[in-house]
Amino acid sequence: MKLSKNNPLRRSGYRFFMLFHLATSIGGGFHFVASHWILYDETKSPASTAWLVLSYLMPPLLLLPFCGVLADRCNRRKVLLLSTCYVLLLDSLLVAMIAWGVFQASHLYVYAVLMTMGSTLFWTTLPAFLREHLSKAELLHANSLNTALMQGGYLLGAGVAGILYGRIGGIGSFSVAAAGFAIAAFGWFFIRRWFPDRPRKPKGRIGFRSFFKEFAEGLGYARAKKSLFFFALFGLAPGYAAQMANVLLVGFSTDSLQVGSEGFGLLDMSYGIGAMVCGLGLPIFLQRFGTRATLPTIALLLVAINCILVSFSQSLAFAMFCFAGFAMFGQLVGILANTTLQRQCKEEVVGRLVSLVNLVQYLFAPILVWGLGTYAESTRGRLLHEDSLRD
Repeated sequence: MKLSKNNPLRRSGYRFFMLFHLATSIGGGFHFVASHWILYDETKSPASTAWLVLSYLMPPLLLLPFCGVLADRCNRRKVLLLSTCYVLLLDSLLVAMIAWGVFQASHLYVYAVLMTMGSTLFWTTLPAFLREHLSKAELLHANSLNTALMQGGYLLGAGVAGILYGRIGGIGSFSVAAAGFAIAAFGWFFIRRWFPDRPRKPKGRIGFRSFFKEFAEGLGYARAKKSLFFFALFGLAPGYAAQMANVLLVGFSTDSLQVGSEGFGLLDMSYGIGAMVCGLGLPIFLQRFGTRATLPTIALLLVAINCILVSFSQSLAFAMFCFAGFAMFGQLVGILANTTLQRQCKEEVVGRLVSLVNLVQYLFAPILVWGLGTYAESTRGRLLHEDSLRD
């Protein structure tokens, strides 16, 4: 098959990146199913899953300003390597605790906080790394392919984890996640063969004053590029919806659909399918029909429609179909927003601008997630996940 000249798959280094990033995504699917299922199985409480989601959401509020500066100041490949090794260490420790018989479900809250410290740095740095090594024309294909790759691996991991969880349990699921991060660590070490390290401009002394000065520079750039910054914020809405869905998904699959861990894994798998279809199909769609200013608005409307239809689901198959549509249109908005930010932002400040966009997300997401979890825990609110809205 002949690839477009703007397709990064023409680069052997990018193909290598996709291979080891796929392993990480598969492990992430196992991790998601195991952590949420262990917690809900013990507590039977949507508030507990809300607390777990909050444990992932709260640390970035403090970390993102520093992560953005690090992404622009330091060697980006090494930052990605170190953050991956850090998460690998945490997963390995969690597996060891389960093997020694000292693990408790409540430990997942602490684990979530610690893991987020690494993942926040990773996902702030990755867009800057791609912006550094790819041309602007390649970024749309790269973001679309990354979405397809990540969600494709994630759906495979979540689906298999849901089916096998009864046999391999938590220790097997978290071991697969750790193996995925181990492969990624080797990948980030060897990718310099194709994407050589680029020297960063020295910023003077390292300290809190220097960090805040550089963060203020990024803030000033965002203020000067208000239209770009606010368009990037446009892509946060689908993420909010997905985070709130995570609070209810375990209870919905257990109490309303009554499909157990297998159904929970398949529902999460359907989200990955929808996102993967978007990632693979969006460049083709835009090449044929072009970009329209109304496209993000229409996509957000379709996200809302699919979310409502999920609540009326009478079967697992229909819920999976609607959840796939929810993911497909939500990811479309995110890809367009992220690509626009990367293309129009200066390469030397892209890390800080990404961190500012994410900071806005994490300012409001905890409030929305906790409010929904608390309401779902109440007698009136349990309708949200025990009985679908058709009743």
